Amino acid sequence: MKFTLIPFLALAAAASPLQPRVVIPINTFNVTNFAAYSVPHSSWSYVNFNISVTTIEKPTGCAASVLSYQRVGDVPDTNCSEPTVAFNFTRTPGSSGAVLNVHWYFADPGEFLGTYNIPADEMVLDGIGTSVKEAYTGPTSFIIRNITLVKSHLGP
Repeated sequence: MKFTLIPFLALAAAASPLQPRVVIPINTFNVTNFAAYSVPHSSWSYVNFNISVTTIEKPTGCAASVLSYQRVGDVPDTNCSEPTVAFNFTRTPGSSGAVLNVHWYFADPGEFLGTYNIPADEMVLDGIGTSVKEAYTGPTSFIIRNITLVKSHLGP
């Protein structure tokens, strides 16, 4: 009689108590192809970039256009092409800088939040008269290291 352990191991594994899921910490968001700019002679501005999170294999695209004359305007929470990733872009009050917030959602209601501060000297106005435009002039690829676990019901 042939005897195999596989059915018994499967049975033992099935009988073991379930362990609570643990949140895998996210340490960085990797941003590439970042651009933020207004269009001269237009009332539109654009923010777009690709982002990868350590648990997502390929980058997801994020893009938004908003009404804003000559300057890059605030972008409200906007979903990226991967539905678990969203972002917003907010101008810094009293400055010409901005803040890029990236949200990565998991197992509702879990959320990681990454924040990247864009200094005023990287948001440059150029042109004269009605052809004035603003554009981000900083690095197009950067790492968001300021990541916080905003909320989670899955454990520490």
